[in-house]
Amino acid sequence: MGFFDKAKQFLGGKNMASVAITVIERQPAETATFPVTDSVLKGTMVITAQQDCTLLATKYEVWLYIKKDDIESPFLAVAEKDPDPNVSYSDSCLKMPCDLKPGQVITQPWMVSDVDLAGILAKNGFSDPNAATRDPRVRLVVKCIADVKGSPFDPSAEVTVRLAPT
Repeated sequence: MGFFDKAKQFLGGKNMASVAITVIERQPAETATFPVTDSVLKGTMVITAQQDCTLLATKYEVWLYIKKDDIESPFLAVAEKDPDPNVSYSDSCLKMPCDLKPGQVITQPWMVSDVDLAGILAKNGFSDPNAATRDPRVRLVVKCIADVKGSPFDPSAEVTVRLAPT
């Protein structure tokens, strides 16, 4: 493969696949709620191949954004990745790397553990995490990423999840 072919593949890689978050905590993602003191968050992402590509991994991030003095600061609550080298996967699980054809759809359930929103809130002046559920300066964002080989910008999706009191 020549230099220009490699450059074309690299620069064109951002449209290799698309990602959507469809489910958060057994609820439609766009209206989902999450209890502020829960430590496990689950959901489902859908990856649709737009051209021949190889899915290397999927990544999941939970971010808490807190606005102070008109400046919104992001706090990474937790990040996970599949496949995790320390986890044994059953034969029914998606094996990665996974070669995808245009139009192929992968539905990938995911889970992140050790979510400590109350700890982040406490460090930012919320002694009662339930108070943050009613505060418009606080928002929870879930991001799912498909690590696609050869893509300079991995396809991703994010959704804002409403915090619920416990």
